[in-house]
Parts: sequence; structure tokens; C-alpha cells
Amino acid sequence: MHELRHIAAGAIIANAADHPDIRILRRVSTLEDFPLAPRGDGPFRRVGIVDTETTGTDPHTDEIIDIAVVILEVDAAGEIVGIASSGQALRDPGMPIPPHITRITGITDDDVRGKSIDLDRLEMRLASADVLIAHYARFDIGFVECLMPGIAGSAWACSASDFDWVAAGYDGCKLGHLLMQLGRFNGAHRAMADVISLIHLLAHRLPHGGTVLGELLANAEQPTVRFEATGAAFERRGVLKARGYRWDPRGRVWWCEIAQHECADEERWFREHICPAGPLPRMLPLTWRQRHR
Repeated sequence: MHELRHIAAGAIIANAADHPDIRILRRVSTLEDFPLAPRGDGPFRRVGIVDTETTGTDPHTDEIIDIAVVILEVDAAGEIVGIASSGQALRDPGMPIPPHITRITGITDDDVRGKSIDLDRLEMRLASADVLIAHYARFDIGFVECLMPGIAGSAWACSASDFDWVAAGYDGCKLGHLLMQLGRFNGAHRAMADVISLIHLLAHRLPHGGTVLGELLANAEQPTVRFEATGAAFERRGVLKARGYRWDPRGRVWWCEIAQHECADEERWFREHICPAGPLPRMLPLTWRQRHR
């Protein structure tokens, strides 16, 4: 009887998969079952996928309570050909976990009590990667570098902003929503669960045949320029926002990130629309060792 029910369920799923009004979501694979691309002769990049769960949003006052890292081996085409290592650790933050964090992650004070991270081992694992990737990397970088200052200056890429999900046909860049748009789901919201979800997104094949990971790395390793609207008047903020500038509350300046060859045109626009006689805009070169910080 059980076998008959299983066959019937399979038939229903097979029929539903072809129905235009039904979308089937499949659970993400485990790392052990993740489908790897054929391994060629190389060269290979070591790409670290990182996620943290924390007690809050400020790396100077809040603490990491859960961290996961998976080191992938990636070929020149952006195909994942191997999983070199993986690890996850809970950490006692030395403070009560806020109730809303427990609701999101399921992590309780009892789960982390007395737990610690082998920071030397973790730092060696992170340092072994050619580049680290996180979804909304700015958040994770702040916490990781506060915990392990020795890896400050590592190369990072952000899977939320270094790949244009909207241009690729998706309607946002939230991790769980992107996963569902790719026909997958993951029931947990823990560091390793999010890392596994992100690996599935990165391995996704685009219409042109390449992977999200390949395009993401190509975008992220390109040097860019942080163009700061130095001396912009308060009443010009609407014009700057419409142009794509963002407000930096720490530096108290409007800024945008542009390609190096766009600097001259941007300076002409700045002079015409923002500060005709004001100070020169500041232009700071960025690589993936400075970006997202």
C-alpha cells in the first residue's frame, strides 16, 4: 500500500510539473549530494562561502552566535568542481540572545552556552580562499573582521549586489525568495543552511550557458571607483538619488560606484547639476579588497 501511494504521489508531481499554474519546489541538496561539474585540468580557484548569525546588526556591539564556511573549488568557467572543506560552529556571545533573533534562527541561549569557535582554525580556512562570498557581504564582513582582524583586507564578493538579479529576470535579491524562484527551498535559517542555499544559487546556469558564480566573480574582480559628491548641497539630494547615489551616514556624503572609464563623464555631470563652483568630487579606487566595507 505504501508503495502504491508513493507511485501515485510521483504521478501527481509529474503531472503538476507540466501545469502552467503550479510550481514545484524541491529541497536543496546536502553538501554530500551536491552535483559537481566534471573536474578538468584546472586552474581552480578556492572560493569561500560564508554566513553568520548574530545577536544584532552592529559588529561593534553585537556578536556572532553561528558561523558556517564552505570552501569550493571553482574552475575558470565558474563551475563548482569540488568541495574542499566545510565547517560550522556555534558561539556563546556572553550576552542573552534577543528573542527576535531566536525566533528567526531558532538558536537559544542553551544552544550556545559554553560554546566557542576555534579562531585559529577558522582564520586559516578563510585565509586559504582566493575570494570569500556572502549574501549582503557588508554585514558578514563587519562581524568576521571584528572577530578575526587578521583576515582584514581579504577579497570579498557580494552575491546580492555583485550580480544583477533583476537584469537576469528575477524580482529582487533576497536569498530565500531567489531560491524559490529557482524552484528550491530550504526549511532552516541557520548559517550552514544559508550557505547551502547560496551555493545552489551560485551554481545556477544562466540562459547564455554560464553560471551565476562565474558572472559574479567576473563582476566583483573588476576595479571600480567610489565617486563621492563632495560638498553637495542638501537640496540636491533628490537629484543625486535619482542618479543612483547612496547616502553614507558615516562619511556623511552621497556616493556612487562607477567603472573607471565613466569618471570623466560623471565629473562633468556633477559640475553641471550639483556643484558648478564647489569642491572637486573625491574619487577612490575600489577592488574587491575594499568594496563592501
